[in-house]
Amino acid sequence: MGYGIGGYLSLSKQSAFGTATTSRIYVPFVSESLTENKEQLESENIAGKFDAPDSLEGINNVTGDIAFEPDPLTLGNFMRAALGAPTSTLTTSSYIHEFLPAQADFSADCALPPYTIELYKTVGSAYQIVDAQIHTLTIEMNAGEIIKATASVHGRAYNKVAKTTPAYSTAPVQTWNQTSVQIAGAANGVFRTAVLTIENPIEPVMTLNGSLNEGKILRSGFRNITITGDQDFSDQVQEGKFRAQTRQAFKFTVTGVQLGGAGQNNKLILDLPQVNYSTFAYPVGGPGLITASYDGKAEYFTTSSYVGRFTLQNTQASY
Repeated sequence: MGYGIGGYLSLSKQSAFGTATTSRIYVPFVSESLTENKEQLESENIAGKFDAPDSLEGINNVTGDIAFEPDPLTLGNFMRAALGAPTSTLTTSSYIHEFLPAQADFSADCALPPYTIELYKTVGSAYQIVDAQIHTLTIEMNAGEIIKATASVHGRAYNKVAKTTPAYSTAPVQTWNQTSVQIAGAANGVFRTAVLTIENPIEPVMTLNGSLNEGKILRSGFRNITITGDQDFSDQVQEGKFRAQTRQAFKFTVTGVQLGGAGQNNKLILDLPQVNYSTFAYPVGGPGLITASYDGKAEYFTTSSYVGRFTLQNTQASY
């Protein structure tokens, strides 16, 4: 009998597209929906029967999501997958990893860094997903809750492999009360929820490669980084920014446990130097408090030469 509690999920960074690896990083996770897909091809030949002919196996791939509560160590693997490799520097007792969204594809065959994902469901063999690209990463900060994340995956091949014995990071997950917000450089306490989404549109490319698996996985559109959520409607300042279409800097800082001396903490900084509201709605839903729901898009800021800067501080040397 399969139980989720006995399963595991791991990521292995691949050096090249098409080559599975087993340098596993085991990731605590909440749920997953990774599904093997087998397209069915239907012949249109007429052969004297009313019944459709047998289907033929078409494109094979794997798609789905991984939901998890990120800790300061494992989150970096997902950030590298969605943004590209960081610049890592050693401080007194911790490492600082700065992720700037990549402006080049990983290779001619894949837009994003490929990973081997291994998934075990407590029955039989483990499942191996090769050339997995994490094209969308969402980080969700809600008042009163543990911070959540979701990674959307497109993988090229699906195999069965022997299960392994997982070993997990002991770094604690992070919570809403560790989060502070700055808007235009000033502290702002009206945010109730904030959901950051990094989206890289990708599409599979089929080639005549003698395989049912996709030949390449490449970009199909512009990368988008958005921020959505709810705020207290306590004044008309942010509404005014929306109506005037005034760009502002948004910065979310999550400060975790201390690692050494002053300033040496587990930390996540989400820095968006130029955000423009596309929606700012504040309907009256009843006699209680009015909240404003907002949608914003991060724009490339020419002064800093990036659309977003995402920083992790922790005890891991590299990603």
